[in-house]
Amino acid sequence: MPVVKQLLGNPLCLILAAVSLGAVGQLLLKTGMDAARAVAGDSTLDLLRHGFLQPRVLGGFLLYGVSSVLWMLVLSKQQLSFAYPMIAVGYVVVVFLSWLLLKEEVGLLRVSGLALICLGVALVARS
Repeated sequence: MPVVKQLLGNPLCLILAAVSLGAVGQLLLKTGMDAARAVAGDSTLDLLRHGFLQPRVLGGFLLYGVSSVLWMLVLSKQQLSFAYPMIAVGYVVVVFLSWLLLKEEVGLLRVSGLALICLGVALVARS
């Protein structure tokens, strides 16, 4: 348990954990809603009903909940003006995982935008 206590006491570890859990939650929501769309047809209400019954959607919500709890700890230890820009790392993680796991196409323009996001986060982290 000392390792967990040490990680929970490190604001950067908390930020990375919160952002990573949120990113994985996004992937679970996407794959769960894709599965729901496959059985729901054209009805938005049916899509939502099937979506809320998808285990991956429920898992995505669970990860969002854990991410939010960790984020509360981050906010108790860091200035918002420092912590909030770190959420942008989640964009990078989501695009990378979408490319890797969902086989989504990621073009040069999108990669360039992500590089700018990384530069901005690095600048904020150094401040």
